[in-house]
Amino acid sequence: MRFIRYILPHLVIAMALGLLVIAVLDSFNPTMAFLTSRASKTYISILCTLALILAGMYIAGSQKQ
Repeated sequence: MRFIRYILPHLVIAMALGLLVIAVLDSFNPTMAFLTSRASKTYISILCTLALILAGMYIAGSQKQ
């Protein structure tokens, strides 16, 4: 269980950064159509930002203990 609690925030960071890269690539080259609607781009960007903040806070809190 401890391994999952340690690895999960790092996986969230990696996946959120991957989604942010896709969002940025889609804005530079819209013909690839990674994300089709503006609402989905906005939602994914907000989700990734919040996930990064939450994972960072979790990692910082677990290192203090």
